[in-house]
Amino acid sequence: MTTFLIVRHGEAEGNREGRFIGQIDVPLTDLGRNQVERLAPTLMDLGVTRVVSSDLQRAAETVKPVAERLGLMLEFEPRLREIANGEWAGLMAEDIATRWPERFAAYRAGEDVARDGGERWEDVQRRVRDAMIELASQSTDDDVVLVGTHAGPAMAIARWAAGHPPIGNVFTSEFPALANTSVSTFQMVASIPRLIEYNRTHHL
Repeated sequence: MTTFLIVRHGEAEGNREGRFIGQIDVPLTDLGRNQVERLAPTLMDLGVTRVVSSDLQRAAETVKPVAERLGLMLEFEPRLREIANGEWAGLMAEDIATRWPERFAAYRAGEDVARDGGERWEDVQRRVRDAMIELASQSTDDDVVLVGTHAGPAMAIARWAAGHPPIGNVFTSEFPALANTSVSTFQMVASIPRLIEYNRTHHL
């Protein structure tokens, strides 16, 4: 039974105003770094044996302190990146709504809207699921794997672990939005995922 601790990164530049950051490689804010300082001690006694992160700096900066304190190598997995927003990258919701009103209305309604040069949520859900299955196959029953990722992928992982089917827009699902540095836990038992905890934020 492998345990996975799925962590959304700390607050990053653009998060507070709701900007569509996606795969733009922005750093953590001062608040984000403070959140990471609060998070790290709560993970030290959970038996973490492996630390894997999206290769975007905001995710890596969030789990790196745990890896360093435990003397573990920080591994990078690009499939854990946030959605590629394509032409929407870096924009505010109101900008997108003005330039692509029909598509953004469909997105807000939960449809899996294509954005030129980017991904669909179907793509994200497939790649993060494949990444988690591969990580589980490389792990032993006693492993505790800390995973640094982003809101969209983390929500997709949680839905999959809870046995929910893929959805058009993960942010319109019945799962509430994840807080920065929140921890969600699932276990892989005989190749079957099982969600244990979602959006734990007691360290904040």
